[in-house]
Amino acid sequence: MTGARVVLDADGRVVSAGARGGTVPDGGSVLQGIGTAADWLTARGRPGQRIALTETIRDTSGRRVRLDDDDSVVSAAPTLVEDGRIAVDAAAEGTLDPRDPAFGYAWSNARQPRTMAGIDGRGRLLLVTVDGRQPGVSAGFTLLEGARFMRSLGAREALNLDGGGSSAMAVDGALVNVERAVGDTVQVLP
Repeated sequence: MTGARVVLDADGRVVSAGARGGTVPDGGSVLQGIGTAADWLTARGRPGQRIALTETIRDTSGRRVRLDDDDSVVSAAPTLVEDGRIAVDAAAEGTLDPRDPAFGYAWSNARQPRTMAGIDGRGRLLLVTVDGRQPGVSAGFTLLEGARFMRSLGAREALNLDGGGSSAMAVDGALVNVERAVGDTVQVLP
């Protein structure tokens, strides 16, 4: 299986299931998974079934992380640079399904637009967006090329935030790359 998706209504009932796509009803949500998470969704995500969700965030040591109203969570993967060394393991971080090498291959191993974040040796934040899929302009990066680039900028730690058409960067309210504008943002404010 190359991944699964279920769409839930506001009451947590499955309204549709399958591969990508579908309309999300007002107040609804979408669950997606690969590997064992896809197997779980496929077994339980039948239209009309109710899926109750609880959210628990844990750090790498397994300790629960408590969030305040002002906190936000950004999903990002995989790690690109760790302790100054290239450390890309897309399969371990769930962005590539090792049971199905075709799933995620284009996203991981083909050149794509990328948005990456890192911290250099002096503690400075590095935010990088690279355009891609534009012959004669920019081919983009594979995850490994993105890791090498972040390291070349001095990143001691770096991760991939997103890729594809969602890779957009605005500075002072103006889009500075050529991808499309997007609705979700990570903002750095003075």
